[in-house]
Amino acid sequence: MNLENRTFVITRNVVSRIEGVPGLTNVPEMKNFNHGDLKDYFMTNEIQIALYDHISAYLQKLNVDESILKDIRQDIFLKAHDSIDTLKDHNKIFSWLQVITYNAVIDHYRKTNRATPVIDTENNLNEGNESLIQCISLLIKSLPNEQKHVMEAIEVTGISQVQYAEQYNLPLSTVKSRVQRARKKIKETVMSSCFLRTDKFGNVTDYNLPKGI
Repeated sequence: MNLENRTFVITRNVVSRIEGVPGLTNVPEMKNFNHGDLKDYFMTNEIQIALYDHISAYLQKLNVDESILKDIRQDIFLKAHDSIDTLKDHNKIFSWLQVITYNAVIDHYRKTNRATPVIDTENNLNEGNESLIQCISLLIKSLPNEQKHVMEAIEVTGISQVQYAEQYNLPLSTVKSRVQRARKKIKETVMSSCFLRTDKFGNVTDYNLPKGI
């Protein structure tokens, strides 16, 4: 498999290993759901416990340093509460929360000049490929807002394009178009600007980020 095709295969392989996080399907029922009641729903003890468990498990999968885990988790809760109005379906609260969690982690590490954590991987991904994942993750952050949002949801947190379209009330064709344009842009940047170094088998052994990333 050539490098262009492997770029997002690597990302999806890593994403598949963060699925099955406790709490993903344990959404407390909200009868007679009304979008205006979301903040009250979010603050109930039952949902707070479920969210706490889910965030903690997801942060562990992201290999977040224990010394800053508490601060990041608190930041995630604040951001989630402030942006709860963007959640269109309370049944999708965990997939929505994963996007917020991932963004909060990346933002925290960039602000503190720490090395971005790498999602827990298995033996079939070498260290160079893990570096490529970091590169792709940062490139996603540099995309235009619409493309960035859909790529973080689909490529990073593992939401399907159909789920994303339903969650944000968008035509599926619009979502597919945004994903296609974003993937093309990232692939072009990776191939032309990431300065990838590969071994004789095509595995990425090192990379340099483009300027401005």
